[in-house]
Amino acid sequence: MAAFSNLTVWLQRFQWTRGLRSASAVSIAALVSHVLGVPQGAAAIGTFNPLLVDNGGPYRTRLTNMLTVMIGGYIAFMVGAILPPNLAVIILATAVIAFALTFGRVLSQPLAACSVLILILYFAGLDGTLHTLHQAAIATTFLLTGGVWSVAISLLFWPLDPFRPARRSVAECYRWMGQFTESLAQVKDAEVDEVDPGFDWRHKQRLRIEAARAAISATGARAPSRTLRARNLTVLLETTDMLLARTMRLSELKATATRLQLHRASGLAREMTHWLAGAEHAIAVALDHRPPDGAVSFAREGSSRLQFITRRQQLLSTRPSSGEDLFLLLLREERDALLELEIAFDAVYALWTGNEPPSSHFASTLHRDEAPRWLDTLHANWTMRSNGFRHALRTTVVTVVDVIVMRLIHINHGFWLPMTSIILLQPFSAGTVRKSVQRVTGTVAGGILAAILAVWMSNPYVTMVIIAVFALLAVASFAVDHAIFCLFLTPIFVLLSLPHPGDWSFAVIRMATTVAGAVIAILAMRLLWPERAEEELGGLLRHGAGAAAAYLQAMLDFWSFPPEARPAAEREILAPARRACGLASNDAEEAIDRVMQEPTFGRHADAENVLRTESLTFVTYLRRLTQSVTTLALVGVDTPAARDRLKPIAARLERLAAGGDVEACSFADNLPGQSHIDVAEEQMQRLERQTTVLERAGARLWGQQTAPVSHDSAFYRRFRLHSSKSTMPEMVSEAESPSQSPRAPSFMGKQR
Repeated sequence: MAAFSNLTVWLQRFQWTRGLRSASAVSIAALVSHVLGVPQGAAAIGTFNPLLVDNGGPYRTRLTNMLTVMIGGYIAFMVGAILPPNLAVIILATAVIAFALTFGRVLSQPLAACSVLILILYFAGLDGTLHTLHQAAIATTFLLTGGVWSVAISLLFWPLDPFRPARRSVAECYRWMGQFTESLAQVKDAEVDEVDPGFDWRHKQRLRIEAARAAISATGARAPSRTLRARNLTVLLETTDMLLARTMRLSELKATATRLQLHRASGLAREMTHWLAGAEHAIAVALDHRPPDGAVSFAREGSSRLQFITRRQQLLSTRPSSGEDLFLLLLREERDALLELEIAFDAVYALWTGNEPPSSHFASTLHRDEAPRWLDTLHANWTMRSNGFRHALRTTVVTVVDVIVMRLIHINHGFWLPMTSIILLQPFSAGTVRKSVQRVTGTVAGGILAAILAVWMSNPYVTMVIIAVFALLAVASFAVDHAIFCLFLTPIFVLLSLPHPGDWSFAVIRMATTVAGAVIAILAMRLLWPERAEEELGGLLRHGAGAAAAYLQAMLDFWSFPPEARPAAEREILAPARRACGLASNDAEEAIDRVMQEPTFGRHADAENVLRTESLTFVTYLRRLTQSVTTLALVGVDTPAARDRLKPIAARLERLAAGGDVEACSFADNLPGQSHIDVAEEQMQRLERQTTVLERAGARLWGQQTAPVSHDSAFYRRFRLHSSKSTMPEMVSEAESPSQSPRAPSFMGKQR
């Protein structure tokens, strides 16, 4: 009975609607091709690939992904098709294309989702019989036509949003929060003692939050940590979790003010609950359905932000900064709630528009004259310490070996060999072995099924129906289980490739090339820059926290330099630390993408889903914290007060890096009295909250473990001047030495 229940839950994770859409699109493309008397394979594959990278979300993001795989794939196909048969030329072209596409994953989210599919099309062109520009153009036209058809059905006729269940689960959290907050606003002072949220309400709200976490982690999408919608949903969920605790404190403070007959404090509490409930309802409505204005009202100058945030900030600046303690406590709660709502409003805006706003408007103007962000990312990853760089080199070597083997064996559809290798090759050896086993198992089973079907079927229309059914099952299981995906994908490619009905030998070729490709991928992962034990996800997240602590410490050192020495200090102190943060975040994102795409099955599925979502929360806020430090380095001033606030943050991050106990520090007690909070103050407040979120996520991930924490960050030692005799070049050479992240076991459990 338990096994049947688990199977039912597993089948419910299949994306049946997405599979049905793909089956319809592919079958229509194949049918039209058959009626016109043209090859079915090119049009069907041209339709199938863009649908695989459609993750839902803002139309611009979806169109960008689909155009990337279409245009990039078709250019790669033509290049492969028209290359001369000279082996040296082919090897050189393959090495350049493989490295550029794989390394481009660290620079571009669309390439992260599409690079493997583009490489597959390159090898398909290289292995084909089309070696003239005219023939390649004809085949590419079929691919392009199928791609245009897939874009039309995806964006116009049948748009889907795989994040809809997660989005609505988060909306439900905000809706219930708003209802309770509104009930507090409507309670009369005489009845306030009778209002008690009680255990039942808190328990149900906690269950809603955990259900939303599971919904986010269960969403099937390519590269989840690089998917803007997934990142912002985790931010919104974490914010509602903080608002839950704030609402509890607000109800207690309101009851205390009423009992003590502090009319000014109780009046402020009523105002706060009213506007806070309105803001929470506005977020819930915006998450339920796409806002008519496209969420423009949640932008920096939008009407919703003006109504719920800007006016309250202006009112807060006019409040007296002295008086009874309870009134000041309420003011502090209001200031913190405003900052949390700003984060939530930014996330809602990014969710629907695909544009993540900068950490502050003023900060964005400071970066206009700087080098483009992609150039900085390129510089940061152009090193052997980067997993992305090593993986690009590894992929290049594997593709060159595959090309040589293809030329030696001389079989039809030999491109299935490199296709298998590049799909299976992961940045981490455990992921490569696991995925290889899944793919070989699924492909062999699918090959046997395809051989049986090839012998049995002779009617082309029956073949098209079978292909449509397998396309439905393959895409529906794409984000659930790789073995099942391969089981249904293999017959599609075999049946589309048959030179004539009954030729079952293609199924044998598919199985043999899959096994060979898996062997090459596993050997490459074992022999070429194998991963270190500390590169498990838990260790990577801790290493990211340590790199953030180092960056914050480097910023404090940067401030101590006089203005004339700042340019050199920025290059030699801030830049290495900033690059280290970028590398740590990239590595963690790669690991999260790998883990989140693994299926969950069995009694531990719920726990694994929670851990996945916490990991995504952790790396999302790690990125945001790095951005806040970058802005603060530019606008902040070295003062004793600033150091007193920033040093504890660095210590908390270092404690996270060491896997130590989480001791959330309270925020600064000062309430700014000026009418406008300056950018430095804003960034410090953001740093405090972002660090708190990291601590909360870290506590849920690896628990409360005690570990000694030194006052001087171990990560920072590579970036600091050891003595007055140290020079900038000496410090830089030390900063560029290989990083040694703390050894930490994976919290995700045994690798499957």
